[in-house]
Amino acid sequence: MPKDLRSFLRDLTAGAPADLVTIDREIDPKFEITALQRHLEREGRSPTLLFKNVRNLRGEPSGFRLVTNVFADRRKCAVALDLPRNQWRMETSFEFARRARERVKPVVVSREEAPVKEVVKVGKEANLFDLPVVTHHEMDGHPYLVDAIIAADPDTGVYNSSHHRMLVKDHDKLGLWMSPRHLWDYFRRAEEWGEPLPIAHVLGHHPGFYLASEAICPMADDELEVIGGVLGEPLRLVPSEAFGSRLMVPAEAEIVVEAEVLPGVREPEGPFGEFTGYYGPQRWSPVAKVRAITHRRDAMYLNILVGHADTSILGGIPKEAGIYEEIRRAVPNVRAVHFPISGCCRFHAYISIDKKVDGQGVVAGMAAFPHHDELKHVVVVDSDVDAFNEADVMERIRPEEWLKEGDKR
Repeated sequence: MPKDLRSFLRDLTAGAPADLVTIDREIDPKFEITALQRHLEREGRSPTLLFKNVRNLRGEPSGFRLVTNVFADRRKCAVALDLPRNQWRMETSFEFARRARERVKPVVVSREEAPVKEVVKVGKEANLFDLPVVTHHEMDGHPYLVDAIIAADPDTGVYNSSHHRMLVKDHDKLGLWMSPRHLWDYFRRAEEWGEPLPIAHVLGHHPGFYLASEAICPMADDELEVIGGVLGEPLRLVPSEAFGSRLMVPAEAEIVVEAEVLPGVREPEGPFGEFTGYYGPQRWSPVAKVRAITHRRDAMYLNILVGHADTSILGGIPKEAGIYEEIRRAVPNVRAVHFPISGCCRFHAYISIDKKVDGQGVVAGMAAFPHHDELKHVVVVDSDVDAFNEADVMERIRPEEWLKEGDKR
């Protein structure tokens, strides 16, 4: 059977049933879900949560289940990559990097073979208010979709998959904030021609789909092939309802929202609690018009809690092995590279080395910076320190031991 969110949940609970907690009572997606996640986080707990009775944006029972906290523990990501749970440190990062290199081309299947086509709503029937869209943080302006968006390059047809926030403005209208990377470049070129850009927001798939969507790839690379490599099998695709073969969508997805980003239209979007742990400000941003929503009959809506472990681990694992290889060119005895949750998956790096001569720590630290433009702090420790244990790393940092007597203030 092809990999999907359901196969992952079976794998997760096969080894540790307590890793999946089911909540039967009715839940409001405005704050209640993320408040529970935050409460568990403060207790040092990170089970995957399955809500069976979630209201939609009209306050009615939605009929959808909701899954969250899928990425809140690295051990879950090890399971997603078919590794034993105890191989959650560099083993998981190395396995991700290996799979991302060994790419697998997608395959196209018929509508009848695609679970995401079990329920098809097009035009006026495609209503965002039917979905249990989560409002994450106190100052968020609206409910937000936060999973991966796929789109095809308007010139080459090469696909990008990446995470972006989408504000629910109306039953068929979304505000979209894009960082100035691949998707933004696709839209910019389409807009220059006066054309809308077709996109699909994938609300539920195997965690490998979303890990691969965090891979850093050149513009010319097809990221659906990267997803196939990370899954270890071809990603199965099916033509979209609104755009046909111009936009292929994942056949094993739980829910897909098909939309087009409109040229020449900008409206206020934000604020939103971002991956940095701070609110992203309100901006004038592009607008997307919903054209179709397809889903499984008993679909599970996947939500990712932005600004917490869920996004930090999701974004960190795909980066660690790449930085490790860059450092290894300068310091062959590097042992581990970790992007901790405190650094929001990209701002801090802890590097452990088996130091042989004085100065290698400085070389290792300096080797990391040119290869990740958002990196702000690097801590280099000896190999007897666990780079994946922040308390262990911080315990070794004693500034008073670094300063010469004359430098003390």
